[in-house]
Amino acid sequence: MADKPVLLTDEQMQQFIRDGYLILHPDFPEGFHEKVYKRIDESFEKHSGRNPGNNLLPAVPELQDVWDHPIVHGAFSSILGPDYYLHLHRHVHESRPGSDARTMHKDSLHNSRFCADQNRRHHHCRWMMAMYYPQDTPREMGPTSVTPRSQYITARDQEGEHLFTSGPAGTVALIHYDILHKKEANYTDITRHMVKFLFTRMTEPTEPTWDHSDETWITSDDPQEPTWQAMWNWHLGKAPEHATNGASIEPLIGQLTNPDETAALNASYTLGLQGEKAVPAMINALKDTEDENPPRNAGYGFTNIGEVAVPALLDLARNPNPKIRMRAVDVLGDLGLRAKSATPDLIALLQDTNEDVRAHAAESLGTTSQNTSEATRPLADILSTDESDFVRRNAALSLARLGIYAEEAIPELADAMRDGNHYVRGFAVHGLYRIGTPEALRAAMHRLQALRWDSEPRGQTQRRPKKVA
Repeated sequence: MADKPVLLTDEQMQQFIRDGYLILHPDFPEGFHEKVYKRIDESFEKHSGRNPGNNLLPAVPELQDVWDHPIVHGAFSSILGPDYYLHLHRHVHESRPGSDARTMHKDSLHNSRFCADQNRRHHHCRWMMAMYYPQDTPREMGPTSVTPRSQYITARDQEGEHLFTSGPAGTVALIHYDILHKKEANYTDITRHMVKFLFTRMTEPTEPTWDHSDETWITSDDPQEPTWQAMWNWHLGKAPEHATNGASIEPLIGQLTNPDETAALNASYTLGLQGEKAVPAMINALKDTEDENPPRNAGYGFTNIGEVAVPALLDLARNPNPKIRMRAVDVLGDLGLRAKSATPDLIALLQDTNEDVRAHAAESLGTTSQNTSEATRPLADILSTDESDFVRRNAALSLARLGIYAEEAIPELADAMRDGNHYVRGFAVHGLYRIGTPEALRAAMHRLQALRWDSEPRGQTQRRPKKVA
């Protein structure tokens, strides 16, 4: 196998943006997948049937070879950028013979991010899941199925097309974190293993990171087209072009309450293309405290408005209602580098009396201030002092995203490796790794040496002396 990553094509990137999944078939030496399957079984047996959960990679280190494969690594690099992060959350999904299917669902956000209003997920692909099957997995064995094109919709409709991520041993399915999916029934007499890992974007896109040759988006008459084109522009690092005509925005504003979510999102992204003139109406929708649909749907359209909306969003972030402040902060973070001018205000909001506002401010600083050390000291301070796991976790993740710009936070990140929350500890380690200076790496190794686990706590088995004939 070549060491150079095999990057996705424009066509594959557009498929992922549109459908929310890609199926890969990396090649491995004969016997590799059987070995992984056996190691998974041994892990269950060793721990009395308990799932290894987040300890899966130490229990089955061969899995790292799957993620390092040039085809898989190239796909991760294409979608998430070359410096993506293998998140701490991972799990073996075991399906025993005769087990029933489950219902369609979206994964818990507690492993990645918490939603504003508990429902406004980010459309931008900063989180992605990968599923790997170490055995041949035909449909009757109960592979995971997904609902294509469901990743941008909050509704959990159980009807519609189900695509089975089935295939030969070694099949890898990459899915947008918010796509609807479920375990299918296993009608065979073989236990099906599927391992699921979570991956995170660390750097906001400023240019294509795949094998790119043509910016043209292949259009269709699907109502989700404005959403898909906005995501394509984001991955390209390209700002959308605002409309120059005087089209009325009132009919589009009315669509934000449409119970048909695809129609509401179509209106939101189309409104965003109207640019600055759409800002007052979109801001007004974010203030709605009676109906959750307008603020959720309006929040997405700011992707197409961009930096001209930042002053109005900052004004909204001073609203007396913490829910409204949180919405504004969340949208600013989703705008990423296009909201870099909001950095000083987001830093001030790290001291907000409301936990949700502080947490979203901490998360947003990881995307808006990536090219400066301006937020490093404030984030380091709350990483050390905030009582909320939620806030500290987001602060640690944002410091990791800042990379070398977080060098001043080395002492706090080293101390965070002792934090009671394991995600804080994991992001802290990765933050030190991304800073990458000798001081940062020494700090990480000093802590990691104390945290290592000895599987033979009584020490090495002594060799018996050989008998002399």
